[in-house]
Amino acid sequence: MSKIKSIYDKLQPNIKTELQKSARLYGSAKRLKYTLMSKSSWQDLTISQLNSLMTYSNIQGTKMSAYDFLYGDNMINE
Repeated sequence: MSKIKSIYDKLQPNIKTELQKSARLYGSAKRLKYTLMSKSSWQDLTISQLNSLMTYSNIQGTKMSAYDFLYGDNMINE
């Protein structure tokens, strides 16, 4: 029986690294990290949480498509 992966587990390595750096500096980034660890589906994230993920991972919203926002295409590995 395999474990269900959390969104945090599915994050691309570069995004996870940036989030870890931010989590060491900011309490809100640390809370976001634990939130991502507790959710398994991209659709469970709020817009605010997605905004925070982009902020703490240094992702530019202008380089994201609608599919990236809806399904996390450029942020997670399925």
